Amino acid sequence: MKYSLIKNAFGLLALISFPMLFTGCEQDAKFKTYVYPTAEISEMYPTLGYAAEKVTFVGTNFGDRKEALKVAFGGVAVSNILSCNNNCVVVEVPEGAVAGDVTLQTWNNEPVTVGTFKVYPTPIIEEIFSHNAEYGSNMAVEGDLVTIKGANFGTDKTLVEVKFNGTVAPIESLVDEQIVVKTPAYTSGLVTVTIRPEANANSMTLTGTGLMDPQATGDVTSIFLQNSVAPFSPSGAVGTWAIATGWHTTGGFVGATTIQFTEENPDGLFVLECWGSNKKENAKIYQVTTLPKGDYVFELDFVQIQKEAGRFGVHFVIAEGDGTIPDLVANGDQLTGENIDKVITSYGITGTMDPHTKEIAVHLDETKQLTMGFVTQLNNKGTVKLSAIKINREKAIDNQD
Repeated sequence: MKYSLIKNAFGLLALISFPMLFTGCEQDAKFKTYVYPTAEISEMYPTLGYAAEKVTFVGTNFGDRKEALKVAFGGVAVSNILSCNNNCVVVEVPEGAVAGDVTLQTWNNEPVTVGTFKVYPTPIIEEIFSHNAEYGSNMAVEGDLVTIKGANFGTDKTLVEVKFNGTVAPIESLVDEQIVVKTPAYTSGLVTVTIRPEANANSMTLTGTGLMDPQATGDVTSIFLQNSVAPFSPSGAVGTWAIATGWHTTGGFVGATTIQFTEENPDGLFVLECWGSNKKENAKIYQVTTLPKGDYVFELDFVQIQKEAGRFGVHFVIAEGDGTIPDLVANGDQLTGENIDKVITSYGITGTMDPHTKEIAVHLDETKQLTMGFVTQLNNKGTVKLSAIKINREKAIDNQD
C-alpha cells in the first residue's frame, strides 16, 4: 500500500511538472525575426561599356557584407565585387555579360532592377606588322604603313587612337577587324590602341607588340620578347606561384609554375626549379623572335642560384630557327643533340654561382629568326631565379664603318 502511494505521488508530480516544462521551453523558443531593409538605388554609372568595366551603384541599405550582395548583368552573375558599403557598391562587369537589365539583391530580399547596361564586344589585337619591305615586319620608319589586325575595333575613326610608344599615329583606314596607320616620328616601343565604344563612354586601351626604328639602339626587349622583365604577367595562379604567359614549354616545364611572387619581390621572379618534384630532364622554356641585323647584348639578371641535391644543369641558349634549343647532357655541363649546329651562343649556370648579371654579345649580319631560352637538367633540389631577361641593341649594321 505504501509503495502504491509513493508511486501515485511521483506520477502526480510528473503530470504537474510536464506542462510547466513545456511552457518554459515554449517561452524560450520565441526568436526574433530580423527583416533586412531592401536596397534603394539612386544612381548607376556608367551604363555602357565592356566586360571588366567598373560599375558603381549609389544608394542606401546596401550593407557592408559582400557575401550578402548579388548583382547580375543581363542575368549573368557578377563574380567580382570590388567594394561594398551601405551607400556605395562597385562591381566589375562579368565576362559573358549581355545587354539587358541590371539587378541588385541584398540578403533574401527580392532583386531590384536598377536599370539597363549596354555591353560592347571586347576588342582584341591579334597581330601588328609593318609594310616596310627593306627591314621587315617589326621595323618601321616615318611614313611606313602599319597594319593592326584584331576584332571589335569599330568603324569610327574619332573613337580610336593608335600610339607608337606614346606618339599618335594617323589612322589611314579603319574597319572592325583592321586598323591601318601611318608611322609617325617616334621612338621604338610598344604600340597601343585606345578605343571608346561611343561618345562619352569610358575607353579601353590595348597593348600590342612593339615596333622599332631600324636605327634604334638601347633597350628593345619589349619589341622582341614577351613577359621577360618584372613586373611579370602570370596565368593559372596557385598561391604565390603562376605560369609565365608568352613562353613556349616542353617536358617538365609544361604547365609548371615558373613565376613566383613574394613580399620581397612583389613584381615576380622568373624561376627554373625542381624542389623534390617536377623533375626537368631536358625540359625547355623559350621564345621565338626575329631580330634585324645589328649588334645586341642580352642581359640576364640572376637573383638566386641554389643547388642542394641532385642533378643540376641550366643553360641559356640563343639558336637560329624556330624551337631549336638543343638538349643538355645529364650532368648539365654541355649541350648535345641534333640542333647543336643552330646554336649562336650559350651560357651555362652552375650550382656554385652567386647572384649576378650576365651580358652576352651577339652580332647579326642579317635579319634572323631566333629561339632564345633555357634548357635544364634538374631532378632533386635546385633553383635559378631571375628578375629580367633583356635585349639591348648596341648599334645598327647600317651605322657601322
